[in-house]
Amino acid sequence: MTETASHPPGRAILGGSFNPPHVGHMRLAIEAREALGDLVQGVDMVPCAVPPHKAQQGMLPFELRARMVEACAATLPWLRCNRVEALRQGPSFTWDTLCAYHEAEPSTDFYFILGSPDFAMLSTWHRGVELPRLCNFVVVPRKGHTAENFIAAAKALWPQAQPRPSVLPSCACVALPGGGLAHFLSVPWLAVSASRVRQLWLAGRNVDFLVPDAALRILRDNSQTVRQHWLKESLAC
Repeated sequence: MTETASHPPGRAILGGSFNPPHVGHMRLAIEAREALGDLVQGVDMVPCAVPPHKAQQGMLPFELRARMVEACAATLPWLRCNRVEALRQGPSFTWDTLCAYHEAEPSTDFYFILGSPDFAMLSTWHRGVELPRLCNFVVVPRKGHTAENFIAAAKALWPQAQPRPSVLPSCACVALPGGGLAHFLSVPWLAVSASRVRQLWLAGRNVDFLVPDAALRILRDNSQTVRQHWLKESLAC
């Protein structure tokens, strides 16, 4: 999976529960779009239908989460919500989602965005170490992770991984078996979490400037449903 002038522009993919979408998600989408430049035509935010690695307590209905993502994306012409994971049964495995992307857009290169802790844990994902057959990675540092940590994680997952010059400015890059590349995108990660937003909401606190206004309006319009679902999480703790 190489970046050549003969290939059509690729697409970046940012998955998540988006329970709810918050400003950290939006800034990450913007940073990735700007860093990837002409390599991509846009970014897809992909709400997870059935998260394989998360408990279901407190998860808002898929339709509500997808509507919030769509509302957040409405003002950015290169950003869209893809509901692909609601079209199949069972856990929402990234492998299956990327296979669906390839079926829909067979000549497109895909750039899967994830945080550095998730990148290091790909061996625990369903067919996680096979994902370079389907995508490139855009890895964003969290918890003080450095480019050296990123390269070490890549070599731990794929001993054959080899550092190589990056097409992205000031980014470390590793070539992975299967054809994909992993780019280390050193941009600030906003310390905003959906779990913190949920806690504030349930406590009747103000979440302005943590959740985009478009999503916040939907939360308020569906406040009874939101409270019912988010309370399940707090009661399960």
